[in-house]
Amino acid sequence: MSLIPALDLFPLLASALVLVGCTLLGNFLILRRQSLMGDALSHTVLPGVVGAYLVFGSRDPFGLFLGALVAGLLTVASIEALRRYGRIESNTAMGVVFSIAFAVGVILIRVGHTDHVDLDPNCVLYGQLELMVWFDAPASFFDIESTNFFYAVPSSIWSLLIMVLLTALFVVFFFKELRLASFDPGLAQTLGFSPERVNILLMLLVSVATVTSFEAVGSVLVIAALLVPASTARLFTDRLKSQILVSVLVAFVCAVLGYLLSTWIPLLWQGESLKTSGTITVVSGFIFAGSLLLSPRHGYWIQRIRARKLADQVAVEDVVVLLYTSHETSTPFPCSTMDPRILGLATQKGLIQSTTQGQYLLSDVGRNVALEVQGRRNRWIAYLVNEVGLAPDHAPGTAEHLEHFGDDLLQKPSDTFGNHSSPP
Repeated sequence: MSLIPALDLFPLLASALVLVGCTLLGNFLILRRQSLMGDALSHTVLPGVVGAYLVFGSRDPFGLFLGALVAGLLTVASIEALRRYGRIESNTAMGVVFSIAFAVGVILIRVGHTDHVDLDPNCVLYGQLELMVWFDAPASFFDIESTNFFYAVPSSIWSLLIMVLLTALFVVFFFKELRLASFDPGLAQTLGFSPERVNILLMLLVSVATVTSFEAVGSVLVIAALLVPASTARLFTDRLKSQILVSVLVAFVCAVLGYLLSTWIPLLWQGESLKTSGTITVVSGFIFAGSLLLSPRHGYWIQRIRARKLADQVAVEDVVVLLYTSHETSTPFPCSTMDPRILGLATQKGLIQSTTQGQYLLSDVGRNVALEVQGRRNRWIAYLVNEVGLAPDHAPGTAEHLEHFGDDLLQKPSDTFGNHSSPP
């Protein structure tokens, strides 16, 4: 028995195409801090779709696509105009435009009496993936004939496939321009191409991707596809190429796993069927939440572990320096006030040794560590006094906090402007 019946091929393929295509563009929306643009476009498509139906009087796919595309382009133009001439922040402009446009679309649905032709809010939110089921599909994938398959493919699948190809080609051929325009628009302008034009082209493709995906999966999944896989990938890498590859992989996994769960879960309790778009969105959210906690690079628990290790390192170095100072000045070491766990860590590292009398002695390794830490402290004190201008009596306290971070942060103010002079 096949894991995925042939009749589920088209909705599953549509889900994967939507998530992969939108995710490719979503990476750059996140980098450019324009995440809300996907939300805005997915909502402003509604008045365009309804308006096209009222104008053409039918659900002709080309007419609906044209109306939605016009609405998307007007959205981008309106947001840019509000940002430039209204002098308001980009996300605020997006929120104003999409909330008003979506409300206008809902009103048009009721005023134009279009809810009897599946232009209803439920369709807008969740799409019509379930209607793509291949009812005449053979029992097995091995029995599919190429001719029958070609004529059975829904038109929306071809639209989504073209959208993914256009998006992939855009990212591949304009990768350098997109990267520069996202990270350093000033440098992009210096190198001879306009970041504003790159942004307009990006927004145009986001509009096309949103409009193409809207009928199949609805606004809920379009927003998730633009943002969630790319946000998940950001937790795993700091390199743009790797982020794009990881995000595409995450998008594909979310599409397949979400679709399968939407068909399997109702069978467990013989309940009502789940909306496929909603299930895929929830799965995307769970994967993001798991990555947020467990990502090996930026996950919450990994950050907690690193912070704990750093705190332990600082405490161990402080104990070693304090023990070295007490030996040099012949003052008693306050071992009774020390944290036994930190003393145990220093002993495990071979930095200190305990005697039968309950005293602690520095090992040769511990002495070298103490001298290294004190050397860093003296360099930080000199830097804070000579370069920063801190009062000599205030510098030691600050230097005690900075000494544990090494000398890499030490640089003269002139280094910031490209003079690579050595640290003090």
